[in-house]
Amino acid sequence: MKTISTFLLILLSAISINAQRPLSPQIPTNIFNVTAFGAVGDGKNVNTTAIQTALDKTAEKGGVLIIPKGVFRCGPIEIKSRTHLVLEKGAVLKLINDVENYPVADGRYLNFITIKKVNDVKISGEGIIDGQGEIWWDKFTAKEITFRRPQLLIFERCERVEISGITTLNPPNTHISLKACKEVYIHDINISAPEKSRNTDGINISAKNTLIERCKIATGDDNIAINFGDKKPNVEPEVLNMVIRDCAFGYGHGLSIGSYTSGGLKNLHVNNCTFNGTTSAIRIKTARGRGGVLDNIVYENIDIKNVKWPIFISMYYPKEPKYISEEVVEPFAQATPVYKNIKLINVSATNAEVAIKMWGLPESVIENISMTNVNIDASKGAELYNVKNLIFEKSTINVSTGEKIKIHNTTYTGLK
Repeated sequence: MKTISTFLLILLSAISINAQRPLSPQIPTNIFNVTAFGAVGDGKNVNTTAIQTALDKTAEKGGVLIIPKGVFRCGPIEIKSRTHLVLEKGAVLKLINDVENYPVADGRYLNFITIKKVNDVKISGEGIIDGQGEIWWDKFTAKEITFRRPQLLIFERCERVEISGITTLNPPNTHISLKACKEVYIHDINISAPEKSRNTDGINISAKNTLIERCKIATGDDNIAINFGDKKPNVEPEVLNMVIRDCAFGYGHGLSIGSYTSGGLKNLHVNNCTFNGTTSAIRIKTARGRGGVLDNIVYENIDIKNVKWPIFISMYYPKEPKYISEEVVEPFAQATPVYKNIKLINVSATNAEVAIKMWGLPESVIENISMTNVNIDASKGAELYNVKNLIFEKSTINVSTGEKIKIHNTTYTGLK
């Protein structure tokens, strides 16, 4: 009876998460255009002052600021409350790539678009935000950059945020970063950077009440990284009630949780997503000293192709012990990771290298995992270390070489 009750609780919670919709930004309908403030979309002029003035004037009354068709070069700018920035079809907002003269503050290059401690912000349209990141990646690789590179869009402690329709290209660092936000809706956007670009995460996010849907993401690092906390665990989860659905992930490192998880996560539902050519797909990563509680995570209707590690769940990031015999038990502490109540339903993985990599800690095993209709074809089998109460139902693992499953300090049922 207890098992049934727990299952129903998780199921009902997942249904509730899937139905939730973030609150929409409340923005007046006043309309402004950046060209009225002197911005010129000729691909030559630098429009930082004109666009910032337009944003400030829009925020005074609240309203919609239009960037029309054209190439608008621009330096770092800031968006304030009650602002809807629209990039019309054919509009390109392009970050200046003059690294030597790029503005620096507080030991880092300024981010392109900063939205900090504000409410009711929307960015939409069919236009492009281009970070011109290649010069930044090259200089970073050559160790010619000492400061942290700019991110394209960074939201911090904002409420009622929507990002819709736009395309983001080639950031010097991350495309979109959201930290400690509430009521976030991201949908129908395209995120792209070359596979070998440096640290170009698609979406880095910690937020409460979030829906991400119908997005296409192919980039040089994590496609999405749910990353929260630093080294101090929170009493309440920093990430709460998040849905990611109907998204297509190309090259990149996959949909990651971590590596900092000390802020805690509760209620994540990933549904109807595809992964093709990512390094990993379902990826949870952290380590001792970075951990918090991850509870009630559901992956459902997931199609994975040509992925090295389709299911990668580890408390040893960035590297597991070479041999399980090298493990050392440490005392359970405040920042010890805890993973529990994880469900995988209708997951298919083909042409994988390692079927499953699941490494808990000896002092904190991964607990209560169910895999229903999970079917994996891989070169190598599953590694299940420090896992308790793993249930396979109507699931298969097919491997071309070696053992189907290797276990240590693990209990599982339902797979032959």
